[in-house]
Amino acid sequence: MPQTDTPTDTVPAATLRAWQKRAHQQLAEFLARAERADLPPLRWTISVNGNLIGEADGLNYPAPAEQREVIRRWASLLDMKVDTEHTTDGREELYAGWKNAKNGTHGCFRATIFLHREDA
Repeated sequence: MPQTDTPTDTVPAATLRAWQKRAHQQLAEFLARAERADLPPLRWTISVNGNLIGEADGLNYPAPAEQREVIRRWASLLDMKVDTEHTTDGREELYAGWKNAKNGTHGCFRATIFLHREDA
């Protein structure tokens, strides 16, 4: 069964675990590549359906410029474009989605920047 964004209640638990295992293997590959490229660390999450999300959060990268640069560098690792959205409630959302057709994994690099901060 290919990994999808369908509701997880329709997917057998064994399949979900297999997707999570693939995401874990993808994370190990990303971390090895990041070490060679000297990329800054991200906070990683593997969702129930195996999506792999790397986040440059405001706690580890308090300056908005740092968050932007961290996501830009990670996106460049995969030659991905970073999409930016400004929300009506004063946030800047950065997102670079990726899919690995070889192993069926997918996810994103992301950051939420709160623009009301003085250093934004």
